[in-house]
Amino acid sequence: MNILSEKKRSRKKALRYLRWSVKTGFLLFYILPITYYPLVIAPPMPVYSLAFGGLDRLPLFTLPYSESVCSLLLVSYDYVGPGAWLTCPVGGLQALVTGNVYGPLLISTLVALFLFLIPIFLFGNLFCGWACPLGTIIDYFDKAVERFMPKINVKREERAKQDKEKRKTENGFICPTCPFGRLIANKNALVANGVLVSSLIGSAIFRFPVFCSICPIGVVNRGMFHLKSWTFLTGRMMPIIIEFFVFPIIAVLASLREKRYWCRKICPVGAILNISGSFSPFFRPTVNVEKCIINGCPETCEDYHLDYCAFCRQMDHEQCEEVCPQNINLLDKGSLASCTKCLECYIKCEHDAIEIKRFGTPDAVLALRRLRSKLSHPKKKNKN
Repeated sequence: MNILSEKKRSRKKALRYLRWSVKTGFLLFYILPITYYPLVIAPPMPVYSLAFGGLDRLPLFTLPYSESVCSLLLVSYDYVGPGAWLTCPVGGLQALVTGNVYGPLLISTLVALFLFLIPIFLFGNLFCGWACPLGTIIDYFDKAVERFMPKINVKREERAKQDKEKRKTENGFICPTCPFGRLIANKNALVANGVLVSSLIGSAIFRFPVFCSICPIGVVNRGMFHLKSWTFLTGRMMPIIIEFFVFPIIAVLASLREKRYWCRKICPVGAILNISGSFSPFFRPTVNVEKCIINGCPETCEDYHLDYCAFCRQMDHEQCEEVCPQNINLLDKGSLASCTKCLECYIKCEHDAIEIKRFGTPDAVLALRRLRSKLSHPKKKNKN
């Protein structure tokens, strides 16, 4: 079988080391108080406990502000208003629906919201695969489970395969041929989208960003909207509640069931980024059928003269899909809306059958085309 040369394999692995280095760098940037914003030094903030004394007693200890994925540029550390330059789209949308964004701040808030979403529209959900601090912690935990908990890992892989088979047979009752219809029918997607919708409705009713109060990403890096939301409830200026650190712990431990369980099935930030990623036209992983040993015996195979290439099919076991953290059905041309551009499928394929197309048709456009085709050519009813 014609497989990759050692030199090309090394170049591919270098991409993996680059991504993990970038992920680790962002993690340290978000959780360590190492950065100074312009003219403002990160101050120490009190940490309270709801169970031991509440907010009316002295804090247990203090923590310095870390950098925040919730806000890219801050007005100051002691003020994070609706006009701050937001990065988190869920926090930004919640701020808008609270009705507390007024006057000149409305335009700046909308601009700040799109500053984060524009790269997602162009290049896909890069944040979840390359920058999310909680996602990086979960990925490290997943690697630990693979290495030190083999029995649990086997069960996780079995659940992932069962989940993938179910999604292959699911059809949307509104539009069975398009990803939007499958999204409606997909119970897993409904959870994350349900959390997103509930957060927006709750924020509109209670007039403060509801999900930011418990957001595991915000808790991990002591995010500004996580702290700001509690200001509305307590009247104190941005307290840090130690019990709330249980939420990122739960998000990480959820991976004992499936890899990236929180990221794929619960996280509302991932849900909105996947929706935005469906419009991404760049850097799309694609299977080259002529080289893929799963789709058939390629011409590059030394055993091409045989009728059935059994050996290499058994050796591969669809590894490109097995390493995908988003469990995408790549071989069946599944939707790439949730693709985080981690490039693991490209790196893992030993037969150079995965190509990263620089430009392709976005999933949202393909869905609209299928829908238009279905509406313009409806199935003829069978006449008795």
